[in-house]
Amino acid sequence: MRIIYLKKLQDFSKKHSDAVKSIAVFKSIVEKVNWNTSLEIMESFPRAKVLNSQRARFKIVGNKYRIIVEVDFIDKTVEIRFVGTHAEYDKVDALTI
Repeated sequence: MRIIYLKKLQDFSKKHSDAVKSIAVFKSIVEKVNWNTSLEIMESFPRAKVLNSQRARFKIVGNKYRIIVEVDFIDKTVEIRFVGTHAEYDKVDALTI
C-alpha cells in the first residue's frame, strides 16, 4: 500500500521521540501489504479497530498515541488522517477527521 501524508507521521516522530520505533514498524508493515478488505487490516494489525469500511484506528506505543487512516482498497492507498495522543484522539471524530 502507498501511504499518503507520510509527513504527518514524520513530523509527529520529531515531536514524540518515543513513537519513532512504533511508527517505523507501522510504516514498514503498511508499505508491504496489499489490503483488499478491512478484514485484512485486522490480519496485519490484530489490535487495530476498523471504524467503518474505509477507516481504521491503530494504537502505538502501547495506547499512548493513535493513528487514524482512511484506506482506499482500489487505489491501494492508506491516507493518514490523524496521528496524536490518546487525549487528542478523544477530542476528534474518527469518522470525519
